[in-house]
Amino acid sequence: MNDLRTGQLMTQIESANRALNFLRPGSQIVLVERNHDYLDEILAKVLPALCPNHLLSYQDHHLPHYIVRDGKVEVYHNLEQASPVVLVKARVKHPCSLAEKVPRKAVYFGRISERHDRNKLMIGDVLGLEVVVRESADVSAVVKQILQMPFFRLEHYEQHRKQNGYSSDHLNIKYENGNAAMNGLEVEIQVTTLKSHKDSTHDPDQGHDTSYGAEKLGSKHYLGDRQLVIVGNSVEVPEDKCSVQRTDGLLVAKVPNPIHPYLLVVPQRD
Repeated sequence: MNDLRTGQLMTQIESANRALNFLRPGSQIVLVERNHDYLDEILAKVLPALCPNHLLSYQDHHLPHYIVRDGKVEVYHNLEQASPVVLVKARVKHPCSLAEKVPRKAVYFGRISERHDRNKLMIGDVLGLEVVVRESADVSAVVKQILQMPFFRLEHYEQHRKQNGYSSDHLNIKYENGNAAMNGLEVEIQVTTLKSHKDSTHDPDQGHDTSYGAEKLGSKHYLGDRQLVIVGNSVEVPEDKCSVQRTDGLLVAKVPNPIHPYLLVVPQRD
């Protein structure tokens, strides 16, 4: 989030807190926004270049520590057989997954910000795209195509090559052509081959299944006296599992996530 958006959200949260008193007095707030509308805007610009003729399907988020329900992962299957791109997957990171990753990264790095920026969390993949190509030879060409998109600015580039054969090129991108609240928004884009994608889907060390979740449950997660507040839309909160309050068009839920509890603030639409 940039300073403009941070200020807008904090104004809403502080107003709601005056009515509901859900923030801990004196605690530092770790604020994350996860907004499906942002992802939709980015996809509207990326898909015409990568796979304009596509078929859309959906996948569920699956991990054993997930409490709330989130919008599904979107999968855009390319119908052009001559294209190097097979499909594009798009997702906003699940709130319960953020509640695992943010404290874990804080433990690892010893702080909650990086690059000396107090507003930047140590995660760059709240919004994520996976671009699956047919062959290894297609990866570099598609990476180049993505980097030439005028609304993207490369922040960091890394090649992941794991012992089990999985490989992908990770691009941490800044989105520079949206509305003012989205200016500088970070997006993680992975470019991988169809073989690596299939291997990761079926490998319990890669996929989001019980084994993967159990590993996350066993990691160290600690934010000290800080309070994690996640703001986002397209979320269903089970009121039998969460403490829920409402005010001024906002739902505020205390989510008893087994990895790390957090506050979830969900704008309510009429």
